[in-house]
Amino acid sequence: MERTRKTDWLMAQGYRTSTLPPVVTWYTKDGRELRGRTDDYTLGLYRAKGFVLDRKYLDPQLWNELEYGTNPPSVAVTPIVDIETIPRLARAIKVAMTNRDLWEGSPSELLTLLGSGKQGIPKDAIRLSTKVMTPPITNALEFYGLMVERKRTPNKRLLQLRRSTQ
Repeated sequence: MERTRKTDWLMAQGYRTSTLPPVVTWYTKDGRELRGRTDDYTLGLYRAKGFVLDRKYLDPQLWNELEYGTNPPSVAVTPIVDIETIPRLARAIKVAMTNRDLWEGSPSELLTLLGSGKQGIPKDAIRLSTKVMTPPITNALEFYGLMVERKRTPNKRLLQLRRSTQ
């Protein structure tokens, strides 16, 4: 089992890394309280010993959930997508990929393919490259069975659009 990240571990107990005081009360498995530091070394050491920052996590089951997280659901749930809420950029990419399984090129080439004057399409290649990698666009493309990836060669930055193999 993989341990949860430090920030998630702290947040579950009501702390943020940015507002973590330098000295806190630690709770041990045998119920003792002790004052201790919160530098990375001490945090890792006390966490490895099973110490917690919130008394309620002394319960073994809650401690296990805190330390290792909960198991993700085993059934994947596909979200219901309303066709009207899909961004225009994702719809334009779907149309451009109609007769293709793979497209690879620069953001400028993709902008030319999509047409930069259309509503909902970024006006320049830099904005297009950024926008195409945002979660609303990538999720909509996954809904259409498409994937987008950034690729790099020694002298070029490329975008690759392809059909999903699932």
